Amino acid sequence: MMRVHKRRTSHPRSQRIALAAMIVLVSVTLAGCSVDGAPTQGGKSAAGSGNGVNIRPSKPFVPSDAVGELPGRKGGVAAAMNVVNNEVFASTSRSMKQAADAAKLPFTQTVADGDPAKSVDQLNSLLNNDVGAVYVWDVDPAAQRPAVRKLMDGGAAVFTLSSGPSTMPMVGDQKEFGDNIGATVKKYINEKLGGKAKVVMYNLDKLANIKPRFDGIRSALASLPGVKIVSDVQWDTANPDSGFTTMSTILQATPDVNVVIGPDTVVLSAYRAVKANGKDLNSMAFFGQDGEPEALSLISEGGPYKATYAFNFAIVGYAAGVWGADWIAGKTIPSLTIIKPVLLDSADAIARYQADYKDPASAFSKRLDKYLQPLGGISFKTRMNFWNENNPQ
Repeated sequence: MMRVHKRRTSHPRSQRIALAAMIVLVSVTLAGCSVDGAPTQGGKSAAGSGNGVNIRPSKPFVPSDAVGELPGRKGGVAAAMNVVNNEVFASTSRSMKQAADAAKLPFTQTVADGDPAKSVDQLNSLLNNDVGAVYVWDVDPAAQRPAVRKLMDGGAAVFTLSSGPSTMPMVGDQKEFGDNIGATVKKYINEKLGGKAKVVMYNLDKLANIKPRFDGIRSALASLPGVKIVSDVQWDTANPDSGFTTMSTILQATPDVNVVIGPDTVVLSAYRAVKANGKDLNSMAFFGQDGEPEALSLISEGGPYKATYAFNFAIVGYAAGVWGADWIAGKTIPSLTIIKPVLLDSADAIARYQADYKDPASAFSKRLDKYLQPLGGISFKTRMNFWNENNPQ
Protein backbone atom coordinates (compact mmCIF):
# COMPACT_ATOMS: atom_id res chain seq x y z
CA MET A 1 0.00 0.00 0.00
CA MET A 2 1.35 3.43 -0.91
CA ARG A 3 2.30 5.78 1.86
CA VAL A 4 0.20 8.88 2.35
CA HIS A 5 2.17 12.09 2.58
CA LYS A 6 0.75 14.26 5.35
CA ARG A 7 0.45 18.01 4.98
CA ARG A 8 2.94 19.90 7.10
CA THR A 9 1.58 22.03 9.93
CA SER A 10 2.82 25.59 10.49
CA HIS A 11 5.38 26.36 13.22
CA PRO A 12 5.84 29.47 15.34
CA ARG A 13 8.62 31.78 14.14
CA SER A 14 11.04 30.67 16.89
CA GLN A 15 10.54 27.03 15.97
CA ARG A 16 11.09 27.79 12.28
CA ILE A 17 14.39 29.55 13.05
CA ALA A 18 15.54 26.61 15.17
CA LEU A 19 14.52 24.19 12.44
CA ALA A 20 16.41 26.17 9.80
CA ALA A 21 19.52 26.19 11.97
CA MET A 22 19.27 22.44 12.43
CA ILE A 23 18.97 21.89 8.65
CA VAL A 24 22.07 24.04 8.04
CA LEU A 25 23.99 22.10 10.69
CA VAL A 26 22.99 18.74 9.21
CA SER A 27 23.87 19.93 5.69
CA VAL A 28 27.31 21.10 6.79
CA THR A 29 27.93 17.84 8.63
CA LEU A 30 26.99 15.75 5.56
CA ALA A 31 29.08 17.91 3.26
CA GLY A 32 32.06 17.45 5.53
CA CYS A 33 31.93 13.68 5.79
CA SER A 34 30.78 12.39 2.39
CA VAL A 35 31.96 12.57 -1.19
CA ASP A 36 30.03 12.42 -4.46
CA GLY A 37 28.38 9.01 -4.74
CA ALA A 38 29.48 7.78 -1.30
CA PRO A 39 26.91 6.01 0.88
CA THR A 40 25.48 7.59 3.99
CA GLN A 41 23.95 5.75 6.93
CA GLY A 42 21.49 3.11 5.81
CA GLY A 43 23.35 2.66 2.52
CA LYS A 44 21.48 5.43 0.69
CA SER A 45 23.32 7.45 -1.96
CA ALA A 46 24.17 10.89 -0.57
CA ALA A 47 25.13 12.61 -3.79
CA GLY A 48 23.45 10.78 -6.61
CA SER A 49 24.68 8.73 -9.49
CA GLY A 50 26.90 11.24 -11.26
CA ASN A 51 26.74 12.17 -14.93
CA GLY A 52 27.14 8.74 -16.47
CA VAL A 53 29.34 7.88 -19.44
CA ASN A 54 28.98 8.57 -23.16
CA ILE A 55 30.09 5.14 -24.35
CA ARG A 56 27.47 2.59 -25.43
CA PRO A 57 27.89 -0.74 -23.64
CA SER A 58 28.98 -3.29 -26.23
CA LYS A 59 30.64 -6.22 -24.46
CA PRO A 60 28.46 -9.22 -23.52
CA PHE A 61 27.22 -9.18 -19.96
CA VAL A 62 29.02 -11.68 -17.70
CA PRO A 63 26.87 -12.80 -14.73
CA SER A 64 28.56 -13.08 -11.37
CA ASP A 65 27.53 -14.03 -7.85
CA ALA A 66 30.09 -11.62 -6.38
CA VAL A 67 28.47 -9.19 -3.94
CA GLY A 68 29.62 -5.61 -3.52
CA GLU A 69 28.24 -2.47 -1.93
CA LEU A 70 24.51 -2.59 -1.14
CA PRO A 71 22.01 0.15 -2.02
CA GLY A 72 20.23 -0.40 1.31
CA ARG A 73 16.74 0.11 -0.13
CA LYS A 74 14.11 -2.12 1.48
CA GLY A 75 11.02 -1.57 -0.69
CA GLY A 76 11.60 -4.38 -3.19
CA VAL A 77 11.00 -4.02 -6.92
CA ALA A 78 8.27 -2.32 -8.95
CA ALA A 79 6.75 -2.14 -12.42
CA ALA A 80 5.69 1.40 -13.32
CA MET A 81 3.37 0.64 -16.22
CA ASN A 82 1.66 2.92 -18.72
CA VAL A 83 -1.39 0.70 -19.19
CA VAL A 84 -2.21 -2.95 -18.48
CA ASN A 85 -5.27 -3.14 -20.73
CA ASN A 86 -3.81 -5.87 -22.91
CA GLU A 87 -1.93 -9.10 -22.29
CA VAL A 88 1.42 -7.85 -23.61
CA PHE A 89 1.62 -5.05 -21.07
CA ALA A 90 0.13 -7.13 -18.27
CA SER A 91 2.61 -9.97 -18.84
CA THR A 92 5.56 -7.66 -18.19
CA SER A 93 4.36 -6.74 -14.73
CA ARG A 94 3.11 -10.23 -13.92
CA SER A 95 6.44 -11.85 -14.80
CA MET A 96 8.40 -9.25 -12.87
CA LYS A 97 6.29 -10.12 -9.84
CA GLN A 98 7.05 -13.81 -10.41
CA ALA A 99 10.79 -13.07 -10.23
CA ALA A 100 10.30 -10.84 -7.18
CA ASP A 101 8.36 -13.60 -5.41
CA ALA A 102 11.15 -16.07 -6.17
CA ALA A 103 13.63 -13.65 -4.61
CA LYS A 104 11.28 -13.08 -1.64
CA LEU A 105 11.08 -9.34 -2.35
CA PRO A 106 8.06 -7.03 -2.11
CA PHE A 107 6.52 -6.11 -5.48
CA THR A 108 4.55 -3.00 -6.46
CA GLN A 109 2.68 -2.22 -9.67
CA THR A 110 1.59 1.27 -10.68
CA VAL A 111 -0.48 2.14 -13.76
CA ALA A 112 -0.42 5.64 -15.29
CA ASP A 113 -3.21 5.12 -17.86
CA GLY A 114 -1.44 7.34 -20.38
CA ASP A 115 -1.16 10.29 -17.97
CA PRO A 116 2.42 11.64 -17.73
CA ALA A 117 1.72 13.64 -14.56
CA LYS A 118 0.25 10.55 -12.89
CA SER A 119 3.31 8.54 -13.92
CA VAL A 120 5.65 11.11 -12.38
CA ASP A 121 3.67 11.11 -9.13
CA GLN A 122 3.82 7.32 -9.03
CA LEU A 123 7.58 7.26 -9.64
CA ASN A 124 8.07 9.75 -6.81
CA SER A 125 5.95 7.55 -4.54
CA LEU A 126 8.12 4.55 -5.39
CA LEU A 127 11.17 6.60 -4.43
CA ASN A 128 9.58 7.56 -1.12
CA ASN A 129 8.57 3.96 -0.48
CA ASP A 130 12.22 2.87 -0.67
CA VAL A 131 11.82 0.70 -3.79
CA GLY A 132 15.20 -0.65 -4.91
CA ALA A 133 14.58 -1.37 -8.61
CA VAL A 134 11.91 -0.08 -11.01
CA TYR A 135 10.93 -1.08 -14.54
CA VAL A 136 9.51 2.05 -16.23
CA TRP A 137 7.25 1.82 -19.28
CA ASP A 138 7.31 4.90 -21.50
CA VAL A 139 4.44 7.34 -21.02
CA ASP A 140 6.23 10.61 -21.79
CA PRO A 141 9.99 10.02 -21.49
CA ALA A 142 10.85 13.73 -21.24
CA ALA A 143 8.35 14.23 -18.41
CA GLN A 144 9.41 11.03 -16.65
CA ARG A 145 13.16 11.67 -16.94
CA PRO A 146 13.57 13.89 -13.82
CA ALA A 147 11.70 11.35 -11.66
CA VAL A 148 13.80 8.54 -13.11
CA ARG A 149 16.92 10.49 -12.22
CA LYS A 150 15.70 11.02 -8.65
CA LEU A 151 15.27 7.28 -8.26
CA MET A 152 18.77 6.68 -9.60
CA ASP A 153 20.22 9.36 -7.33
CA GLY A 154 18.46 7.69 -4.41
CA GLY A 155 20.26 4.42 -5.12
CA ALA A 156 17.53 2.56 -7.02
CA ALA A 157 18.15 0.78 -10.31
CA VAL A 158 15.85 1.99 -13.09
CA PHE A 159 15.12 -0.07 -16.20
CA THR A 160 13.51 2.08 -18.90
CA LEU A 161 11.74 0.77 -21.98
CA SER A 162 13.15 2.35 -25.15
CA SER A 163 14.21 5.64 -23.56
CA GLY A 164 17.06 6.82 -21.35
CA PRO A 165 19.21 7.59 -19.55
CA SER A 166 18.73 4.90 -16.91
CA THR A 167 20.64 2.22 -15.05
CA MET A 168 19.72 -0.34 -17.68
CA PRO A 169 17.72 0.67 -20.77
CA MET A 170 15.81 -2.30 -22.17
CA VAL A 171 15.39 -1.45 -25.83
CA GLY A 172 14.76 -2.88 -29.25
CA ASP A 173 16.67 -1.80 -32.32
CA GLN A 174 13.63 0.02 -33.61
CA LYS A 175 15.02 0.77 -37.08
CA GLU A 176 15.93 -2.89 -37.62
CA PHE A 177 12.56 -3.91 -36.22
CA GLY A 178 10.76 -1.64 -38.69
CA ASP A 179 12.91 -2.83 -41.58
CA ASN A 180 11.98 -6.45 -40.75
CA ILE A 181 8.26 -5.68 -40.57
CA GLY A 182 8.46 -3.67 -43.78
CA ALA A 183 10.24 -6.51 -45.59
CA THR A 184 7.57 -9.01 -44.48
CA VAL A 185 4.72 -6.77 -45.66
CA LYS A 186 6.53 -5.87 -48.88
CA LYS A 187 7.07 -9.55 -49.70
CA TYR A 188 3.37 -10.29 -49.16
CA ILE A 189 2.26 -7.39 -51.34
CA ASN A 190 4.59 -8.40 -54.14
CA GLU A 191 3.74 -12.11 -54.04
CA LYS A 192 0.02 -12.01 -53.20
CA LEU A 193 -1.24 -8.61 -54.33
CA GLY A 194 0.76 -8.04 -57.49
CA GLY A 195 2.75 -5.22 -55.94
CA LYS A 196 -0.33 -3.03 -55.34
CA ALA A 197 -2.00 -2.16 -52.05
CA LYS A 198 -3.82 0.53 -50.12
CA VAL A 199 -2.41 0.55 -46.62
CA VAL A 200 -3.55 1.76 -43.22
CA MET A 201 -0.78 2.09 -40.64
CA TYR A 202 -1.18 2.74 -36.94
CA ASN A 203 1.96 4.35 -35.54
CA LEU A 204 3.53 5.38 -32.25
CA ASP A 205 5.36 8.41 -33.62
CA LYS A 206 4.68 10.41 -30.46
CA LEU A 207 7.35 8.27 -28.80
CA ALA A 208 10.55 9.52 -30.42
CA ASN A 209 12.47 6.38 -29.53
CA ILE A 210 9.83 4.15 -31.17
CA LYS A 211 9.30 6.27 -34.30
CA PRO A 212 12.25 4.71 -36.22
CA ARG A 213 10.27 1.44 -36.32
CA PHE A 214 7.51 3.06 -38.31
CA ASP A 215 9.94 5.03 -40.45
CA GLY A 216 11.48 1.68 -41.41
CA ILE A 217 8.07 0.37 -42.48
CA ARG A 218 7.38 3.54 -44.45
CA SER A 219 10.73 3.27 -46.24
CA ALA A 220 10.04 -0.34 -47.27
CA LEU A 221 6.59 0.49 -48.62
CA ALA A 222 7.85 3.60 -50.41
CA SER A 223 9.98 1.35 -52.61
CA LEU A 224 6.81 -0.12 -54.16
CA PRO A 225 5.24 2.27 -56.71
CA GLY A 226 1.90 0.48 -56.46
CA VAL A 227 1.54 0.97 -52.73
CA LYS A 228 -0.26 3.92 -51.17
CA ILE A 229 -0.51 4.58 -47.44
CA VAL A 230 -4.04 6.01 -47.34
CA SER A 231 -3.99 6.64 -43.60
CA ASP A 232 -1.06 6.89 -41.17
CA VAL A 233 -2.79 7.10 -37.78
CA GLN A 234 -1.39 7.84 -34.33
CA TRP A 235 -2.50 5.04 -32.00
CA ASP A 236 -4.25 6.20 -28.85
CA THR A 237 -2.75 3.65 -26.45
CA ALA A 238 -5.11 4.59 -23.63
CA ASN A 239 -8.15 3.65 -25.74
CA PRO A 240 -8.25 -0.03 -26.72
CA ASP A 241 -11.16 0.68 -29.12
CA SER A 242 -9.41 3.46 -31.05
CA GLY A 243 -8.68 1.15 -33.98
CA PHE A 244 -12.36 0.31 -34.40
CA THR A 245 -13.37 3.97 -34.52
CA THR A 246 -10.66 5.11 -36.91
CA MET A 247 -10.96 2.08 -39.19
CA SER A 248 -14.72 2.54 -39.49
CA THR A 249 -14.13 6.11 -40.65
CA ILE A 250 -11.37 5.06 -43.06
CA LEU A 251 -13.59 2.41 -44.66
CA GLN A 252 -16.20 5.03 -45.46
CA ALA A 253 -13.65 7.11 -47.39
CA THR A 254 -11.54 4.25 -48.81
CA PRO A 255 -13.57 1.03 -48.93
CA ASP A 256 -10.92 -0.79 -51.00
CA VAL A 257 -8.17 -0.55 -48.38
CA ASN A 258 -6.59 -4.00 -48.12
CA VAL A 259 -3.55 -3.93 -45.78
CA VAL A 260 -3.42 -2.90 -42.11
CA ILE A 261 -0.18 -2.59 -40.11
CA GLY A 262 0.44 -1.65 -36.48
CA PRO A 263 0.66 -2.93 -32.91
CA ASP A 264 -1.60 -5.92 -32.37
CA THR A 265 -4.01 -4.25 -29.96
CA VAL A 266 -5.03 -1.54 -32.40
CA VAL A 267 -4.85 -3.81 -35.47
CA LEU A 268 -7.20 -6.27 -33.77
CA SER A 269 -9.58 -3.40 -33.07
CA ALA A 270 -9.39 -2.43 -36.76
CA TYR A 271 -9.97 -6.10 -37.68
CA ARG A 272 -13.24 -6.04 -35.73
CA ALA A 273 -14.26 -2.83 -37.50
CA VAL A 274 -13.72 -4.43 -40.93
CA LYS A 275 -15.84 -7.38 -39.86
CA ALA A 276 -18.58 -5.14 -38.42
CA ASN A 277 -18.71 -3.07 -41.61
CA GLY A 278 -19.44 -6.15 -43.72
CA LYS A 279 -16.20 -6.09 -45.71
CA ASP A 280 -14.79 -9.49 -46.68
CA LEU A 281 -11.97 -10.12 -44.20
CA ASN A 282 -10.30 -12.48 -46.67
CA SER A 283 -9.76 -9.54 -49.03
CA MET A 284 -7.56 -8.00 -46.34
CA ALA A 285 -4.14 -8.65 -44.82
CA PHE A 286 -3.33 -7.69 -41.24
CA PHE A 287 0.21 -7.41 -39.86
CA GLY A 288 0.75 -6.82 -36.15
CA GLN A 289 3.41 -6.24 -33.56
CA ASP A 290 3.65 -7.43 -29.93
CA GLY A 291 2.27 -10.98 -30.04
CA GLU A 292 -1.17 -10.43 -28.51
CA PRO A 293 -2.87 -13.80 -27.79
CA GLU A 294 -5.87 -13.05 -30.04
CA ALA A 295 -3.52 -12.19 -32.90
CA LEU A 296 -1.58 -15.40 -32.38
CA SER A 297 -4.82 -17.40 -32.48
CA LEU A 298 -5.86 -15.76 -35.76
CA ILE A 299 -2.44 -16.32 -37.33
CA SER A 300 -2.54 -19.99 -36.35
CA GLU A 301 -5.86 -20.32 -38.20
CA GLY A 302 -4.17 -19.27 -41.45
CA GLY A 303 -6.64 -16.47 -42.21
CA PRO A 304 -6.23 -12.78 -43.04
CA TYR A 305 -4.14 -12.02 -39.95
CA LYS A 306 -0.80 -12.90 -41.55
CA ALA A 307 1.93 -12.26 -38.99
CA THR A 308 3.07 -10.42 -35.93
CA TYR A 309 6.53 -9.55 -34.69
CA ALA A 310 6.79 -9.88 -30.95
CA PHE A 311 9.09 -8.90 -28.18
CA ASN A 312 8.58 -11.55 -25.50
CA PHE A 313 7.61 -9.18 -22.71
CA ALA A 314 7.01 -12.02 -20.26
CA ILE A 315 10.76 -12.67 -20.43
CA VAL A 316 11.54 -8.93 -20.40
CA GLY A 317 9.56 -8.57 -17.16
CA TYR A 318 11.10 -11.66 -15.61
CA ALA A 319 14.61 -10.45 -16.48
CA ALA A 320 13.83 -7.05 -14.94
CA GLY A 321 12.74 -8.81 -11.76
CA VAL A 322 15.84 -11.01 -11.58
CA TRP A 323 18.26 -8.17 -12.28
CA GLY A 324 16.37 -5.86 -9.93
CA ALA A 325 16.80 -8.41 -7.15
CA ASP A 326 20.49 -8.77 -8.04
CA TRP A 327 20.98 -5.00 -7.85
CA ILE A 328 19.42 -4.89 -4.39
CA ALA A 329 21.74 -7.75 -3.35
CA GLY A 330 24.81 -5.78 -4.49
CA LYS A 331 25.46 -7.84 -7.63
CA THR A 332 26.39 -6.67 -11.12
CA ILE A 333 23.61 -6.47 -13.73
CA PRO A 334 23.63 -5.51 -17.43
CA SER A 335 23.90 -1.81 -18.25
CA LEU A 336 22.01 -2.24 -21.55
CA THR A 337 19.67 -4.96 -22.76
CA ILE A 338 18.62 -5.33 -26.39
CA ILE A 339 15.18 -6.90 -26.82
CA LYS A 340 15.01 -9.10 -29.92
CA PRO A 341 11.82 -9.28 -32.02
CA VAL A 342 10.58 -12.72 -33.06
CA LEU A 343 8.59 -13.30 -36.27
CA LEU A 344 5.41 -15.25 -35.57
CA ASP A 345 3.80 -16.28 -38.85
CA SER A 346 2.95 -19.97 -38.35
CA ALA A 347 1.42 -22.29 -35.81
CA ASP A 348 4.80 -23.93 -35.12
CA ALA A 349 6.59 -20.64 -34.47
CA ILE A 350 3.76 -19.53 -32.21
CA ALA A 351 3.81 -22.78 -30.20
CA ARG A 352 7.52 -22.38 -29.44
CA TYR A 353 7.03 -18.73 -28.49
CA GLN A 354 4.03 -19.42 -26.25
CA ALA A 355 5.83 -22.17 -24.35
CA ASP A 356 8.52 -19.68 -23.34
CA TYR A 357 5.93 -16.97 -22.71
CA LYS A 358 4.13 -19.22 -20.20
CA ASP A 359 7.36 -20.24 -18.46
CA PRO A 360 9.63 -17.17 -18.47
CA ALA A 361 11.77 -18.55 -15.66
CA SER A 362 12.82 -21.53 -17.76
CA ALA A 363 13.30 -19.41 -20.89
CA PHE A 364 15.43 -16.94 -18.91
CA SER A 365 17.73 -19.69 -17.68
CA LYS A 366 17.90 -21.77 -20.88
CA ARG A 367 17.09 -19.60 -23.93
CA LEU A 368 17.75 -16.02 -22.89
CA ASP A 369 19.83 -15.26 -26.00
CA LYS A 370 16.82 -15.94 -28.24
CA TYR A 371 14.94 -13.00 -26.73
CA LEU A 372 17.44 -10.69 -25.02
CA GLN A 373 21.01 -9.52 -25.53
CA PRO A 374 22.37 -8.23 -22.19
CA LEU A 375 25.44 -6.01 -22.53
CA GLY A 376 27.93 -4.26 -20.25
CA GLY A 377 27.77 -4.36 -16.49
CA ILE A 378 26.82 -2.05 -13.62
CA SER A 379 26.19 -2.34 -9.88
CA PHE A 380 25.31 -0.02 -7.04
CA LYS A 381 29.01 0.48 -6.40
CA THR A 382 29.63 1.43 -10.07
CA ARG A 383 26.28 3.19 -10.58
CA MET A 384 27.96 6.32 -11.97
CA ASN A 385 28.88 4.33 -15.09
CA PHE A 386 25.35 4.32 -16.53
CA TRP A 387 25.06 5.14 -20.23
CA ASN A 388 23.99 8.78 -20.41
CA GLU A 389 21.93 8.61 -23.59
CA ASN A 390 18.36 9.86 -24.13
CA ASN A 391 17.77 7.61 -27.14
CA PRO A 392 19.53 4.29 -26.45
CA GLN A 393 19.45 1.78 -29.31
